[in-house]
Amino acid sequence: MSAKNSVGEPDPSLGKDFKKVSKEDRWVEIQRKTFTNWINEQLSVSGKAITDIEKDFCDGVNLVALVEALQFKKIGKVITNPTGRIQMIQNVSLACKAIMEDNIRLVNIGNDDIVNGNGKLILGLIWHLIVRYQISSRKTKVPPKKLMINWFRLILPELEISNFTSDWRTGLPLHALLDYLRPGTSPKWRELHSKDAVENCRTAMVLAKEHLSIPRVISPEDFVSEALDELSAMTYLSYFVRSESPGYYDTLNWVCKQLRTTQITNLTTDWNDGYNLCAIVASQGGAIPNWPDINKEDKENNLQIAIDAGKRMGVDPILSATEMADPKVDHLSIMTYLNRLRYATPVKSDNEKLTIQGDFDNLLTGVQTHFKLIMADKDVKKELTKVEIKGPKGNKNCDVAWKDKFADCRFTPADSGSYVLTVSYNGTPLVVCPLPFSVKADLSKVKIRTQSSSCMVGSTNEIEVISESDGNEVSIECCSPNDEVKPLTTLYENGVFTANFRPKSVGLWILHVFCQGEEISSSPISFDVYDPQKAWLSGPQKGIVGEEVIFTVNFSEAGIGEVEAAVRNVGKEIECEVKDTEYSGIKTIEFVPQNSGMFFVYSKFNNAEMTGSPKSVDILDPGQILVTGEGLTRGMKEKECMFQVNTGDLGGNINVVVENEGKEVNTTWREAGSSTYIFSYVPSRAGTYKITVTWDDRAVPGSPFFAKITDRSRVTLITDLTDRMDENGHLALVCGEETRLLYDTSAAGPGRMSAAVLSPRGKLKVDLRKPKKEETEIAFTAVEEGDHYIHIYWSEVPLDSSPILSYCPGPTLPIDYSKVIIEGKGKDVARALVPAEFLINGRYAGPGIPRVLLKGVKRDVDVDIKTMKYDRYKCTYSAPNPGAYVLFVYWSDQLVPDCPFKITISSKGACGKVKVTGQGLKGGYVGQELRLDVDTTEAGYGEIKVNCYGELREARCDVFDQHNGIYKVHFYPREACRYRLEITYDQEHVTGSPFNVPVGEPPDPRKVRVYGPGVEDGLVQTFESKFLVETVGAGAGQLAVRIRGPRGAFKVNIQREEENDRTVLCSYDPEEPGTYVIGVKWSGRHVRGSPFRVQLFESQTELDNYLGDKRGFFVEKTKANMQWRAEI
Repeated sequence: MSAKNSVGEPDPSLGKDFKKVSKEDRWVEIQRKTFTNWINEQLSVSGKAITDIEKDFCDGVNLVALVEALQFKKIGKVITNPTGRIQMIQNVSLACKAIMEDNIRLVNIGNDDIVNGNGKLILGLIWHLIVRYQISSRKTKVPPKKLMINWFRLILPELEISNFTSDWRTGLPLHALLDYLRPGTSPKWRELHSKDAVENCRTAMVLAKEHLSIPRVISPEDFVSEALDELSAMTYLSYFVRSESPGYYDTLNWVCKQLRTTQITNLTTDWNDGYNLCAIVASQGGAIPNWPDINKEDKENNLQIAIDAGKRMGVDPILSATEMADPKVDHLSIMTYLNRLRYATPVKSDNEKLTIQGDFDNLLTGVQTHFKLIMADKDVKKELTKVEIKGPKGNKNCDVAWKDKFADCRFTPADSGSYVLTVSYNGTPLVVCPLPFSVKADLSKVKIRTQSSSCMVGSTNEIEVISESDGNEVSIECCSPNDEVKPLTTLYENGVFTANFRPKSVGLWILHVFCQGEEISSSPISFDVYDPQKAWLSGPQKGIVGEEVIFTVNFSEAGIGEVEAAVRNVGKEIECEVKDTEYSGIKTIEFVPQNSGMFFVYSKFNNAEMTGSPKSVDILDPGQILVTGEGLTRGMKEKECMFQVNTGDLGGNINVVVENEGKEVNTTWREAGSSTYIFSYVPSRAGTYKITVTWDDRAVPGSPFFAKITDRSRVTLITDLTDRMDENGHLALVCGEETRLLYDTSAAGPGRMSAAVLSPRGKLKVDLRKPKKEETEIAFTAVEEGDHYIHIYWSEVPLDSSPILSYCPGPTLPIDYSKVIIEGKGKDVARALVPAEFLINGRYAGPGIPRVLLKGVKRDVDVDIKTMKYDRYKCTYSAPNPGAYVLFVYWSDQLVPDCPFKITISSKGACGKVKVTGQGLKGGYVGQELRLDVDTTEAGYGEIKVNCYGELREARCDVFDQHNGIYKVHFYPREACRYRLEITYDQEHVTGSPFNVPVGEPPDPRKVRVYGPGVEDGLVQTFESKFLVETVGAGAGQLAVRIRGPRGAFKVNIQREEENDRTVLCSYDPEEPGTYVIGVKWSGRHVRGSPFRVQLFESQTELDNYLGDKRGFFVEKTKANMQWRAEI
């Protein structure tokens, strides 16, 4: 049976119910649990354990086992299974006898008390066993409690331990103890919070068990309890100080390390002869007479010598010499005493009792000198101190005045020469003594006076040497930076020697002043000579707002001096900073301009303007550069993307690089003003394009930009709508049923799909779903009748197919044949052999089933019924012969209203008699309205249809019935190509159909070029009036040339080599001088340069004067010009 639930955790079932115990008896319960755990730790070797301290010792068996475990021997024969009280008393008596024989006195407890289970007396017995066998091996004068407290206070001085209850309650002392005995176990114990007492104790006990094998005989909750008694706490803490404990070996290891030996193995017998104790005291600075030559046989005397020496160190003994000489001396007393010595302050030797503090350099005769003697030990006796100073002429008196822990010593040397200072304590000179020093004669009365320690090259500097004695001889030597020494001429007047010093080069000049052949104390003096003209300022010509501008000051050859700087802009001081660099003689002037404009940098060297100062720098603000345009953020594949850059008044070079996936995209630009540039690029594929805009190789604000290029044409509809479209191309919606459109966006580039559905009453809710990463499903539900418009966007740009026109027929109606409507000409008239149509419209009649019968005189006609959307049916028939027919229409076997219908069939029209005329057959250009006339007056009654097909798309055709057999046809080509124009009459091509209609590009008068001598000024007599009009690339158009001369309109001759030639030669024949206005139009619009004004003169002089006034210079006819005319 075990007394623990887990390792180190006391069993909560031990003893009575803790919650029911009164407050006064709680400490008894804690003690009972703690002692029980301690007992079980001892019994663990025998495999026994107890749970109730009052009952489990009654038969004496467990008590005998406990005593044998503590004494490490068998104590006699025990009755293992006693059957009566007599046998129980016999076992208990055996145990108590062994306890008393081991010098443990049992008071007020007998065998019957144990057999009867007297709990308090049994607890007292257990405590005696703990003290004897775990804490202290024998009784001493000093109680074990006091010894333990003293030991803990020595190793944990920060915590001031004074008891075994409240001082340990926070758990911090346990952590501190662990970290002391095993450094690093709990290094942050000082950071623990006292409020977490239970947790602190728990972690400490776990660490103690893990690292020091300390059993948890007490729970953390009991350890922090206010009811904790000292005996329980001492029981747990004794594991740290008992024999062979962590504390025991900590002391033993320190002793061996201190004495540099491994021969000391215990804290009892190895200390009986006193030799080791004397060694420890001596190692700590204690005075041991005749050490180490002492008699090891004189044990008690050796111990007494060590104890007395320890007392002199301030360490009081715990045991007497006689007690320490006993081989059975208690280890705890020795351990505590050794730790007292361990943490005692070492005693200094006599030659270290005092230290000397003072300056013995540059001492002068007649000048009082003082120094201090500082006590280095607390037991210094002033009367044992002696100060002696010996000079060139014998000993010198020294005044010594003691003040608390130091002495102030003063003396005045009268003679120059060598001196020796000797300070002795108790007859022993200090470590630093004898201390030699020298004293010089006092030349302090000779003084040097000068204006400054620095001067400029070429400046004159006056040196004055003041001497109170007329007999003194003063000389001055000047040493240049090149070590060239020259004497200076001195003049004497009224006790002042004067000399002029004028340096010729930059560097350190040194002046030595001698009086009576000896250099005076204030000599030498030095001059830092500088030349501001050799310091120069340099820096950039331009800077940027908000960026640091750095100017350089190079004064490496200008000498030593201070660099000052100032920056001004529009008269205002700008904050700047002068900084050192890693190069000697070079500094920088740095400032950060906050606005644009011209800034001026001023710099001085030693308050003198340097070369290059002031410098100007033009500060530019790239923030003025505006980059705007949609092409910066988005665009579409194969569509020109544009943005503009406005540089303001900055000038500079703008560079634009457009990249996609690391490849540069071709970019074009043009000027849109003096400071505005328009850039464009055409993305070849979808993706993210990086646009880097730099100004003078510097990124402009916001650069780089990232444009998301999409390819909306690559947004493809996956859902097949073929069977869901009505005859108008509208998507047929089912009322109340969700409509889903699935799109593939994998190739559309970066973007986001959005959609909006407009119903007759407003927007419908649209759900956008992502069944796959690159697919988007648009879902909505139509709930009312009417047209719906499905707008679909990719990156906010509508798709080419957007909006999708759709129609919802509304909710399903009940079948009602009376609401069926028959529509179309085919229900009334038709032509033989020409297909005719009519429509059964059951939109409001419910989902009925149609049935059609068409009866003729000779035979019935088959009617083809084709299902359409919204409960409508397209019916087609072709009557074989003219005549009268009857039409029956049924809706779910009910004859619809107005039936039967009577249909008149007439003869088919003659398509061969249809005539097509008009300029539209000759063609035109893209965007132009082309017109035709279709004459059916001779063809009889029939139906005309017109379709016009280009290479890529069909052109819109409008047919207008003039109600006289003539139809007007207007069609609008949308691409430059040959169109196929189909005109049918009663489903047969008319004569000439299909027609080929050429369509070219729209006219562009800007691309028409007019050049030649005919549009230039000249002489009437020799004037070449020919000029060329070149229309290559100008699209399809009509050329019109009009000329007005001095007397009105003028005839123009227009020629071309071939009918389709794009170059036209024009000429006219002027016969009189004056102004001729030539107007050239292409499809009704003036070409570039038109109208041209040509001035013709009679004389060359008039022409030259005119040209000179007009152009600012004279023009000569060149050979090239003449050659061109010859070609014309």
